[in-house]
Amino acid sequence: MKIFLVIPLHNEEKQINQVLNDLSKLTLPIVVVDDGSTDSSVQKLKKSTISRLLILTHKVNLGKGAAMKTGADYAFENGADAVIFMDADGQHNPKNIENFVEKLNLEKYDVIFGSRNLSFGVPLVRYLGNKVASVVVRILFGIYVSDPICGFQAITKNAYIKIKWESTGYGVETEILARVGKNKLKFTEIPVDTIYHDKDKGVTMIDAFGVLGDVLKWRLTI
Repeated sequence: MKIFLVIPLHNEEKQINQVLNDLSKLTLPIVVVDDGSTDSSVQKLKKSTISRLLILTHKVNLGKGAAMKTGADYAFENGADAVIFMDADGQHNPKNIENFVEKLNLEKYDVIFGSRNLSFGVPLVRYLGNKVASVVVRILFGIYVSDPICGFQAITKNAYIKIKWESTGYGVETEILARVGKNKLKFTEIPVDTIYHDKDKGVTMIDAFGVLGDVLKWRLTI
């Protein structure tokens, strides 16, 4: 399969150099979608010597879901059979990418969800939020994964056509899960490393309540 790595990015100047260094030996095409960054992230990206790296740009911040869609659209329009999504904040270990590639090539899953060990180093609020999201989505859409808001995941082109999401923000992973359940796509989970550089970043309680409201809306509309 032809597989692209898609990385949404917004203001990650502290971590992007290390992320690029960790990806330097990767042979996959890499698409980084700068989602309106106002720091030096893009300047650092442009200094990268990775020849297979492409930078796409949103002039203003549209949200993670929008950046993921921009990257996926580009990849699939340029011959990708599947994409792997990875965050730009250094909390996804590139060493895990080969496991996604192996599952895509050998076992023909539509969607592969990364699953962290939530009992190791995960802030309590996020741990509880994850568990609540898992139960709610299982009740409403008949699908269960242990880590529904992990952004490390892979989607094939055929699956993307069926589950193309509407969420522009942090609800995107939960919407993808709901649409996978709704369309009864073949999926699996694989373990990925648990890494937290900044426990104050990411989904807040306000974000979580917003996503919960969206889940109830999706039950009626998708």
